[in-house]
Amino acid sequence: MFDEENPITQAAQQQIESLWDAGWEAYKDTQWLRAAEIYGKALEIAESINDTRQIVLSRFWRAVSLFDAGKLRQALAVLTPILQEGTTGGNADYIYSTLIRYIEIAQDLPVNLGAIEKAYQQTENFLRDSGNLDWRHRLLLLQAQLYQDRGMYPEALAAAQESWAIWQGEYPAYTADIHLNSLVEISLLLRDAEQAQMYLWEWEMDEHDDIPKSRERLSCSRQSDLARLERRFTEAVDWARRAMLVNNSNIETLIAMVRAFLCSGDNHRARDELIRLLADRHAETGHYRYYIRLLWGDYHITCARQAAGMLPIDDEFGLEFPPPSRIANSTATRHALARARRGYRAALKIGCWIDEKLECRLRQQQISERLVRVEAIEQLL
Repeated sequence: MFDEENPITQAAQQQIESLWDAGWEAYKDTQWLRAAEIYGKALEIAESINDTRQIVLSRFWRAVSLFDAGKLRQALAVLTPILQEGTTGGNADYIYSTLIRYIEIAQDLPVNLGAIEKAYQQTENFLRDSGNLDWRHRLLLLQAQLYQDRGMYPEALAAAQESWAIWQGEYPAYTADIHLNSLVEISLLLRDAEQAQMYLWEWEMDEHDDIPKSRERLSCSRQSDLARLERRFTEAVDWARRAMLVNNSNIETLIAMVRAFLCSGDNHRARDELIRLLADRHAETGHYRYYIRLLWGDYHITCARQAAGMLPIDDEFGLEFPPPSRIANSTATRHALARARRGYRAALKIGCWIDEKLECRLRQQQISERLVRVEAIEQLL
């Protein structure tokens, strides 16, 4: 029983406050593992006095620190008791943020679809029971991401549109940039250039510019993607470079840059940026592990096309992949195709695992389509 008047409890709370100050200083200094350790000590003390509010807060910030350090599985383990023990006590906004963070991490790894859907239901129940259904926009945007990860793009767009329609720019909420980035990204996956441009214009006019650098990086990356879809390859490179000026180490920004270089035929620069992504090929985020290997395969098939004398083609948004009438350099083409196959096999291994978790075939279909392109060139050798 939590007794706020007990001297032992009061002394413990003072310890927690001191640890919180130290944890925040470590977190601000990007010492995420150190911050996680400190918040873990605060959690132990909070549990010893049964302070529900501090338990929720300490679990949340310990998990956030672990997440930022790339320790997704540990972060998920820290948050799991909140779902198992129920969501009574503590501030509603922090409980909601904790549930949301659990779902984010579960989808990033990912874990089994059934576990993710159970967390969705529990979060829906919490919003209803706590009288906070107006916070549902955040959950809907995560639902859109889950649909996207499963290749259900029309459903993803509907969820993202509903989320944006009821969005309120107040805590707890994602920024407007996160919403608009999702809407543009899904429109591009649907190959709807007109709709993607519409949302980019809305993004440009939106006044909720809370994090200007994040807005610049995200919007420029999506402009680069749209340019690729519309075969404006030089512009795709220019937009991706603008995003890189904001943050040249972000994984998604690097991916946009690699894609832009590949479709413009600049394989050497694409390789330079792709090498920088190698550090993340063992990341706990399964989607990153898959996509980096897929991108390696795409790089090598692009090299094969170049050796064969073919024009560059975008492997993500391209619709037609006509083989050449003759191969310019058969030896170089053959070697590049062999490397592409190895890259795709590595991607397929992870892709099958993710597809099994999410009960879909999206990544298997992506690899199958690429292998057809490899075989079309091989037949001419």
